Amino acid sequence: MKRNSSIDLMKSSAIFFVVSVHFLLNSGFYDMTIHSTLGIIWIGMRTILITCVPLFLVATGFLMNRKQLSAQYVLGIVPVIVSYLGISLLVWGTLSAVGKGSDFSTAINGIFDYSTDSYSWYVEMYLGLYLFIPLLNIIWNYKKEIKNYHLYIVFISSLLTFLPSLLNSFGKVIPDYWQICYPVSYYFIGAYLYTYQEEIKKISNIKIISLFTLALATFTLTDTLAGWNREFQWLDHKDYFGYQTAIMTVLIIIIIWKIPVPKWSQRLLKSLSTATLSIYLISDLTDQFVYGFFKHEIPNLSQRVMAGPMIIPVAFSSAALVGILVGKILGLPFKKKENRGS
Repeated sequence: MKRNSSIDLMKSSAIFFVVSVHFLLNSGFYDMTIHSTLGIIWIGMRTILITCVPLFLVATGFLMNRKQLSAQYVLGIVPVIVSYLGISLLVWGTLSAVGKGSDFSTAINGIFDYSTDSYSWYVEMYLGLYLFIPLLNIIWNYKKEIKNYHLYIVFISSLLTFLPSLLNSFGKVIPDYWQICYPVSYYFIGAYLYTYQEEIKKISNIKIISLFTLALATFTLTDTLAGWNREFQWLDHKDYFGYQTAIMTVLIIIIIWKIPVPKWSQRLLKSLSTATLSIYLISDLTDQFVYGFFKHEIPNLSQRVMAGPMIIPVAFSSAALVGILVGKILGLPFKKKENRGS
C-alpha cells in the first residue's frame, strides 16, 4: 500500500509539537506571571502545541481502524515495550554516568510505574489503547450501514470527554467522570476522518483557515483575560480532554491534509514519523542537557522564554537525531525477523 505522506507530516508535526510544548514546562513559562505580549504569544502557541498527543491518537485511529484481533496483532506491541525498556535504561544509565541518575533499584521500580523516563506516561496510556483497538474496531464497524452511526459514536464519546470542560465551566452540568477516556474519543475521531476523508478534504481552504484563525484568536483572548496578572492556569479546557484542544486538533489535521508534501521532504518525514516513539521518550534525556545549558546561560526567566525560537530547534534536533538512531538500533531484531519472513 502506498505510504500516506500527509500522515507522516501529521505525526512529524505531532512530535515537533511535543518537544515544543515541553519548552514551556522546562523553560519555566508556567511559573511566569502573564502580563505582557510575550505571555499572550505563548498562550496562543500553547493552544496549538498542546494538540501534540491528540494528533498521535487521531493518527492511530486513522491508521488502525481496520485491525482485527489475532496473535500477530497482539505481538505487535512487543516493539513498543522493547523501545520503552531500552530507552528508559538508556536515560537512567546516561544520567547516572554524569551523576544525575537514581540508584538501580529505583530505576527498575520506575520502569514499572513509568517514571524512570519522565515522559513515558504516554506508553502507559498507549499500551492499554493498543490492546483495546480490536474491540473499538468492532464497535466502529458493527452497524456502519446505519445512517449517522459513526456520527453517534463520535458525538457520545465527545460528549463524555470533551464537553464537560465547556459546559461545567461554572458548575457541574453534565457528568465528567469519563474525561480520562479521551484517548478513545480521539481514536474514534481518527477513524471518522479515515472513513469520510474524501468529504472532509472538500472543505474549502478559506473556510478551514478562517475557522482555525477564529478559534485560535478566541481561545487565546479568553485564556489571556482569565489568567491576566497570574501564573498560567492549567484548567480542564486547556488539557488533552479540553474542548479547545479537541477543536484545534481537528482543524490542524484538516489543514495538514491540505498541505502538499514536496517529494524532497518525504524521506525526512518518513524517518521522523517512524521514530516518533523513540524521539518522544529520548527527549526526556536530551531535554535535561539542553535546558540545563540554557538555564545556566540565560538565568533570567523572561529572557529564556523569549529565546524559545532558538531553544526549541536545538531541543528538537537533539531529540530527533538521538531518537532516530536509538530507534533504528532497538528495531534491528524486528527488522531481521521481517526479512526472514519475507
